[in-house]
Amino acid sequence: MPEQFSAMDFSGDHHIHTKLCNHASGEMEDYVQAALKKGLRSMTFLEHLECGLLYEQQLWLTPDLFAEYFAEGERLRKKYADTITVRLGVEIGWNAAAVDELRVALARFPFEHRGLSCHFYFDGSRHLNLLSSRQEHIDALAAIGPEPVLEAYFASLIEACQAIPCDKLCHLDAALRHLPPFHLSARHRRLISQLLQTMRCNDIALEINTSGYEIRPQPYPVFEIIQEAAAMGIPLILGSDAHHPSQVGRHFERLAQ
Repeated sequence: MPEQFSAMDFSGDHHIHTKLCNHASGEMEDYVQAALKKGLRSMTFLEHLECGLLYEQQLWLTPDLFAEYFAEGERLRKKYADTITVRLGVEIGWNAAAVDELRVALARFPFEHRGLSCHFYFDGSRHLNLLSSRQEHIDALAAIGPEPVLEAYFASLIEACQAIPCDKLCHLDAALRHLPPFHLSARHRRLISQLLQTMRCNDIALEINTSGYEIRPQPYPVFEIIQEAAAMGIPLILGSDAHHPSQVGRHFERLAQ
């Protein structure tokens, strides 16, 4: 994990998106100004990188958009250098079928912070978005069943942590987003413990993602997993997963309590 991040530092938001990902809104400077209004001392843009997906929408940045992202980010970094630290990072979407492509894409830009996540489940013919509110995808995943979907999800994260150099794992249990009544099985909990062990061995921090509070009384992941990670000595990094300037630093005070 980069030395500039300290465990559970409430003065920084280290998961912020921009309109360039095609599912967020607001200019990058609007997010910086929102962070300043919240009294934050640091912030990290963490834009989406996905490769090799069979999906009907582009919810990530192309190389040209990443170039635009870095150009504007560098301008903001210099403009606000005396008031807030602005970092330019990437949220890497895991796809086992596109590992080489992901590595090539990561080498193109000097990302200061690398978050790893998994947003999609491959059903054999297309990628289903685990976090989308689109009913079509929710219904398709429900038809497959939560047991195999979640088992594949946690197993994928274990594989990803071993294959892709990264600083932290993002929203570890976010695949539960549309399964509110579902309880993790003993098999899933063993996979999570194995995942945390893999993270510790590879010096990967755990993100505490406060967007979870939007749909449940806990962040991503749940406190039980956070406590297990902390007991293992895994560092914790805070992020709001903001997709609008008003969401920067959201629910940080609630988490602190």
